[in-house]
Amino acid sequence: MPRNGTFGGFDFDPEVFASYMAETPTWSNAIIASGILREDPTIMDLIGQKGNVATLPFYLPLDVADYEPYNNDGNTDNVPKEIQGSKQTVMLIQRMMAWKAQDFTKELTGADPMRHVAGSITNYYGQVWEAELMNIVSAIMKLDTMKEHVWDISKDAATGSGDITEANKVDATTLIYAQQKALGDMANGFGLAIMNSMLFARYKAMGLVDYNKYTITNVLTQEVDLPTIDGLIPIVTDRFTVDTTGAVPVYKTYIVGQGAILTAPKNNYEEPYYTDYDPESKAGIEKLYTKEGKVLHPNGFSFKVDNVVAESPTKAELGTAANWELKFNPKNIKIGLIQSNG
Repeated sequence: MPRNGTFGGFDFDPEVFASYMAETPTWSNAIIASGILREDPTIMDLIGQKGNVATLPFYLPLDVADYEPYNNDGNTDNVPKEIQGSKQTVMLIQRMMAWKAQDFTKELTGADPMRHVAGSITNYYGQVWEAELMNIVSAIMKLDTMKEHVWDISKDAATGSGDITEANKVDATTLIYAQQKALGDMANGFGLAIMNSMLFARYKAMGLVDYNKYTITNVLTQEVDLPTIDGLIPIVTDRFTVDTTGAVPVYKTYIVGQGAILTAPKNNYEEPYYTDYDPESKAGIEKLYTKEGKVLHPNGFSFKVDNVVAESPTKAELGTAANWELKFNPKNIKIGLIQSNG
């Protein structure tokens, strides 16, 4: 049973520990500043206490191509036209992990050891949700309906046929044309570029990386220097950004706009963090159990929840393109992909 026990030889209070977890930022300052994640608390209201799925209705934009205005000539009737709408389905992702006390022995060195443990676990779940997010984004970019959002200048990854040339590598114009291909005259909707460190080094070598100062009231408590490339904030990571399974490596740069990802944390767990004690094994082992849930949903898509076997989707189910369906006009999807060999 959950209890106020000990962990690593220190007193453990679940409520205090949860408050420490909430104090520690999950996302880096750069991602917060970019605004690609849009928290929507109404999602959890729709999911409810016991549910795991929500349907989000939306109205389609009033486009003059669909609503040609009548001529006000004194003779033509102004007949109302029906507002068109649709819906997208989101599903709660739930993950859990447990640790033994000795795993955190080196962390418990401060005056407030539980804060150290909470910080370590928050960082861990930050990695978990980042991996889930990139898995989902990778899946939707494989849809035929998103092909105009992919700028591919790479050689065939499967065969590696032909020599890699400068034409297969990013240059000063790549980000510009990739954004235009994806969104056309709405290409200013992107804010973030998630790229491999090798590509970031290439942009630096070309002199294309600028450093701007950002402050956001109530979010960033101090001035932060953020690099930008063509106005996009680069997030540099060697995870998720290179495919080495073929004959030649293919680098993947994801460009994402503000509000492209809807998110909402599960906030109704009865015992998200608690300790237990095994008095039998090795003369007694203290254990810490954790679980977190979160909606991470690309805005404008619907997740086919009927294809999910259990109450929470697996990484494989989230990463399967066939489990996603485009619902918005593609020009309203602020996600793109550049594939290159350097």
